[in-house]
Amino acid sequence: SEKDEPARSFGRTFSFTSASMAFGAWPEKVKMCEPTINAALYFDTCPSVDGLKPMVDVFSTYERCSGIPEGSPGKADWRIRFVDFKPEDMIRTIKVKNEDEAHAAIEGMLHDSCRDRGLPWWEVVRVEAPKGKGSAVIIRIDHVIGDGISLVNLMEQILVDTNGKKLDSIIPPSMANKFKKKKSFWQRFSQFFKIIYYFFVVIGLPAGKFDSGTAFRKQLGKKMVYTWKRKLVRFETMPLAFVKRLKTEGGVSLNDVLFSCLGGALRRYNVEHGCEVTEKRGKKTLMRALMPVAFPRPEVDVSDKSAVLRNKWVFVSGDFGVGYDDTMERLHYVNGKMNVLKNSPLAGVQLAVQESIPPMLPVNVGRQTVYDSFIRHSIIFSNVPGPDQPVNFGGQQVTGTQMYFNNLVPQVGILSYNGSVFMNMNIDTEAIPGGEDLPAYFAKELVDLSEKLNVDCPAEIVKRAN
Repeated sequence: SEKDEPARSFGRTFSFTSASMAFGAWPEKVKMCEPTINAALYFDTCPSVDGLKPMVDVFSTYERCSGIPEGSPGKADWRIRFVDFKPEDMIRTIKVKNEDEAHAAIEGMLHDSCRDRGLPWWEVVRVEAPKGKGSAVIIRIDHVIGDGISLVNLMEQILVDTNGKKLDSIIPPSMANKFKKKKSFWQRFSQFFKIIYYFFVVIGLPAGKFDSGTAFRKQLGKKMVYTWKRKLVRFETMPLAFVKRLKTEGGVSLNDVLFSCLGGALRRYNVEHGCEVTEKRGKKTLMRALMPVAFPRPEVDVSDKSAVLRNKWVFVSGDFGVGYDDTMERLHYVNGKMNVLKNSPLAGVQLAVQESIPPMLPVNVGRQTVYDSFIRHSIIFSNVPGPDQPVNFGGQQVTGTQMYFNNLVPQVGILSYNGSVFMNMNIDTEAIPGGEDLPAYFAKELVDLSEKLNVDCPAEIVKRAN
């Protein structure tokens, strides 16, 4: 019985955000898969099982990686029940012959559950190919364990540089300190009224406008069910220096460049597919993304292995500006919208609402609210920082990386590493026919933006655009 178990049989209580992902955040009618984050690291030579065991040992020292979540549906009483396991229990191997088979194997595992194994809700999958043929290690972690920033904090403990030295912090100072800016008295005073305004923005989102019924979105409709048919469409790898040059010359942020160019790619998709909505509505065409915003951890939590892995994040809504035909005009429109979000208390208000109101609602009402928010949007857009230098993992040097995640609507994952930006979109190509062309449309937007900002565009991106 529970009374007979040792004092440390259970960990800390989860936040309601973590608990809701454990007991299920979606209505049953949606038939949604479990929320598993798939961090893919690519290699010339696949790390051995023995090379990966020390990483598993490090993971197992973190509370949420050392047991199984348990609790009651609809309650914030969830916590970890510690279990015994061996490093080899958490590692499995898939052998392939080439890069195409490796990609197919990764696509095939995205729906594999990390639950119901009697083990912690994470695993490490070796996709082993001949040297130089697409080997990868997929670190698959149930979202219950933590958000993107949590997992970056975790990866800092297991990645080393090519000399075997531990990395400095991966999270840029600008991101770590973005909620620490001091405000004057009058700024704090005006903030009070903004908080009231954004409270109504937050609670109104699930009942707000639907995105326009464009060619990209029309198959998704207003009543979505998860189809369990997903393809990973990878975009051309971009030199980070190139994207930063576009950012500097455009006077915007790096995220603005990527978000705006994706908006242009979606516009091109709509035009290519004869979208009458885009033509009729013009600049009023509405296509938005839900963007996860994670709150950095205090230093005291980062050093606490029972607290650093958590879900302290929210979604905010961003407009792609697909109604703008001109690349520069769209970029400035996106930049303006993003600046409003950055300078508002929206994320903090969303977090406060997220942790206080849903726990008081019946489970089915809370789930319907999540669903109603998602179906009003066209994309999930996630951008996570990675190491800015080459790193070793499991005794081998990482050559590339991707972040894959299944979601109700198409999910874009962006991850930077060693001077490059890696990007993919996880879509149902039956619901969005021709979705495989989006990387080419995105490349065309980069070429167009480069010409207007007088920035040299890398040859590989020009080739993808053509």
